[in-house]
Amino acid sequence: MDEMMERAYHNFFTEYPDVVSVEDLSHMLNICKVKAYDLVKTGQVRGVKIGHVYRIPKKSVYQYLDLSS
Repeated sequence: MDEMMERAYHNFFTEYPDVVSVEDLSHMLNICKVKAYDLVKTGQVRGVKIGHVYRIPKKSVYQYLDLSS
């Protein structure tokens, strides 16, 4: 993670834990849950399915946003 991304990581989305849910992801990106699930299932946002629930490292959200710009 480059320096700018590292600073953003520590300054943005501070109200969220380091590992977020799909619902959190949808709130962070201001998208519907269906689109958030799609981003995780297609690998655009890296996440891990544990049981029936996806867990997404917050750093994956930053990486997705960085690649989208």
